[in-house]
This record gives sequence, structure tokens and C-alpha cells, in this order.
Amino acid sequence: MISLWFAGKLFVLLAFAIYVAFAAVVVRQVYLMTRTLVVGAEVPIQLLAWVHLAAAFLALLFVLVYL
Repeated sequence: MISLWFAGKLFVLLAFAIYVAFAAVVVRQVYLMTRTLVVGAEVPIQLLAWVHLAAAFLALLFVLVYL
């Protein structure tokens, strides 16, 4: 029988995995946007997207280890 605590852990892990996928989509969208629009701030925007993806991935790893 699955306990409520295990179901909660599974839900949190699934939510973080979906968030990492969302962060990867953000990186792809920023890449496409910077190829289409030239505004002069492409590098900081791309850097922020990659930092966001790394932070999301590290948060998922943190949850995997400590939950």
C-alpha cells in the first residue's frame, strides 16, 4: 500500500521534473528569440536562461537527495 507521505514525495519529484523541462524550454525559446530579434542584450539574456536551467536542475537534485 502506498502511503500518503510517499505519494507526496512522488508528486514533488514530478513537479520538479516538469519545472526542469520548463526551464529547458525557456532556454530554447531564448535561443530562438535572440536569433530573431537583435536588441544588443543577447548574451545576458542567454546567460540568465542557462543559470535558470542550472538552478532548476540543482533544485531537482537537492530534492532527490534530501526528500
